[in-house]
Amino acid sequence: MSDFLAIYLPLVVFFLGLGAIAHARLLERPAYRGWWGEYQVNLLLRVCLSAEYRVFTHALYPGKDEAKPTQVDHVVVSRYGLFVIENRCLKGSIVVDPTEPNTWVQTIGRRKNRVRNPLVQNYTAIKAVRQAIGGHASKISNYAVMSGSATFPDGWPPRVFGPWALLRKIQSKKTLILTRGQVLSICTALERGRIKGGYWATRKHIVRASTKSASRFEVR
Repeated sequence: MSDFLAIYLPLVVFFLGLGAIAHARLLERPAYRGWWGEYQVNLLLRVCLSAEYRVFTHALYPGKDEAKPTQVDHVVVSRYGLFVIENRCLKGSIVVDPTEPNTWVQTIGRRKNRVRNPLVQNYTAIKAVRQAIGGHASKISNYAVMSGSATFPDGWPPRVFGPWALLRKIQSKKTLILTRGQVLSICTALERGRIKGGYWATRKHIVRASTKSASRFEVR
């Protein structure tokens, strides 16, 4: 056993270190940072929420224009309601100007960017979910989760949470507002209504959306 560890342990340590360096480098890329942020939140929701919750992540649903489907980052379905969640993985310091609530000001070092308020973006996702499930609009809660290192010097905006705070917010809902049959029906509709194609279909949508908005916003 000692001979085995002596031979292979250094290799394991080497490759783990190499993977950690590659991960740190890739985090500088917006696309990878966005994927990593969504993966973290998805894992947290699936592991920490009980079996009475159903989690849908990174799904595409038809929009008003069939050529431009809507990406929905996370949907949590339970008897306590539906939670439609917009995921952002931002860094730096973010200030919310009350006179312009649709955009935030992000400061990274000496550079300032204007980023779209994820709660405003999430309304498009809510519309897509409503269209997919065909009702229960009053049962939907609109949240945003910040999975990056961004800070809010003036305090976190309403309905914007870090991953663990989002988890606690969902778990704090204790009033039953949907029956088991309604939850099953909603989950079936969300599964059937999503556009097939998995990861690559979603990536194509993200590229189209990023190209369209690049002239106005730096999203990540």
